[in-house]
Amino acid sequence: MEVIGMMRSAFPDVQWTLEETVTEGDTVAARFTMRGTHDGEFFGIPASGNKISVQAMNFSYLADGRIVGERGQPDLLGVMQQIGAVPAP
Repeated sequence: MEVIGMMRSAFPDVQWTLEETVTEGDTVAARFTMRGTHDGEFFGIPASGNKISVQAMNFSYLADGRIVGERGQPDLLGVMQQIGAVPAP
C-alpha cells in the first residue's frame, strides 16, 4: 500500500493495465503497463507534467487462497527517463 500511495502522489492519474498472468502452483506472475502524468514529486524529482508508460512485473505468493507475499519490479529507469530525470538513450 505504501508503494501505491507513493505512485498516486507523484502520478495522481496513474492506471495499471493487466497485460498477462502466468500461474504455477502457489505463485502468480503478472505483467502490467503503468501509465500516468508526473504531477507530483517522485524520488526528489519535481513534477514535470510528462506522461509515462512503462511495464512492471509482480509476483504474488499464495497460501490457502490468500496473497501472503508479493514482489514487484517496475521499470524505474524508464520512468526516470520519461520524466526527464535521466537522459534517454
